[in-house]
Amino acid sequence: MLRKVAFVAAAALSLGLASLALRLGPVPGSLLLVAAAVLLAVAASGAFASLAVAGGALGALAFGVLGAASPAAAGAALAGLCFAERSVRVRGRSARLLHIGTALAGGALAGSLTAAFGAGSLALRGVALVVSAVLVALPFLIDADDPVAHALDGAAGEITGPARASLREGAELRRTVAGEELLDGRAARQARATWASLLRLAEARARLERTLAVGRAARERKASQGEPPPAGEGAAGAPAEAVIGKVDARIADHVAALTRAYTAVSAAQAAEASLDDAALVGVEAMGESLEQVSKTMVEEV
Repeated sequence: MLRKVAFVAAAALSLGLASLALRLGPVPGSLLLVAAAVLLAVAASGAFASLAVAGGALGALAFGVLGAASPAAAGAALAGLCFAERSVRVRGRSARLLHIGTALAGGALAGSLTAAFGAGSLALRGVALVVSAVLVALPFLIDADDPVAHALDGAAGEITGPARASLREGAELRRTVAGEELLDGRAARQARATWASLLRLAEARARLERTLAVGRAARERKASQGEPPPAGEGAAGAPAEAVIGKVDARIADHVAALTRAYTAVSAAQAAEASLDDAALVGVEAMGESLEQVSKTMVEEV
């Protein structure tokens, strides 16, 4: 919820700066427009991802080109490109298309609204910016995968072996705990560091898998052409296989540690909730009191 509120604030600021940038000179206007669009894209993504930054820069370019001719088209292009990284993480073809369509429609309405009231009073322009920001935020009504879970799933799709199942488990765990403040303080920092380490391991494992695939393809091509393999090439893969085994074990250890930590926290919170019986005691006392009153009234009758 806090991220969505922060996005609405960032959208209002970005739309206001984007409208102002069109009235400035070429250089300062372009720099301000790019900064506003990148801010909006990062807020839409929820992470400083390269695709989000690129989408924001392209959105600024599209807004600058289309702004004078069609505010609706400029707003649609800006919102659609700023939400591009999040659109990639939406699971399901239909939901992804709906997400893209909502971003384009919300951006078009926001662009038209800000242009229509751009010459009004300060209060009127402020209201128009707030309404436009809410319209741009409409894609948040459609769920998107968590960035870390999406990256783990993507890495799992590229590799083989036991690490694939471990990464799938890690992605599902991330989806389960994403957005929930289960940990606090030092434990939360350690959990973030462990997730980051797991991502690095997944990327390294996928990169190694691709490298080995290239080597296997080269050997198969030479074999099909009747060329003898170079001396010692068969033993070159042995160190890589040993590294794969170690990386797979480390991935499994990271996922197991994270699962154990979040399970322990969830169990502690459930136990704490079960001990909070103040409301139960109050209701039982009230019930006993009412039963006694009813019994007394019946006896008197």
